[in-house]
Amino acid sequence: LKIWAESSRWTFENKWYLLEAEESYCKNDYDTAKFYYEKAISSSRDHKFVHEEALACELAGYFYVELRDTEKAMEYFLLAHEKYHEWGAFGKCDSLFNKIIQSVKGREVHH
Repeated sequence: LKIWAESSRWTFENKWYLLEAEESYCKNDYDTAKFYYEKAISSSRDHKFVHEEALACELAGYFYVELRDTEKAMEYFLLAHEKYHEWGAFGKCDSLFNKIIQSVKGREVHH
């Protein structure tokens, strides 16, 4: 995917960044994960992939839930909700809203 991202930034860059974020998260390299979540969100926004920006925000939200940074998690979940709504994925908005409510109540959130 990295090779594709290098040859076609517009289409693949944000996807590669998101995979790097998730891989870094799995390896407990949280600083690198934070960096790549931001890059994935920014690249998705720059290249007008609203649905992929929403996904990157949602995954960043779960990441911050795991780090017990509820404020940051909520920021990303709300942005994800906004982007899913903009994209027209209203069922996803409802599902994510319910997960946000659970998060606020202190319950564990699974993705």
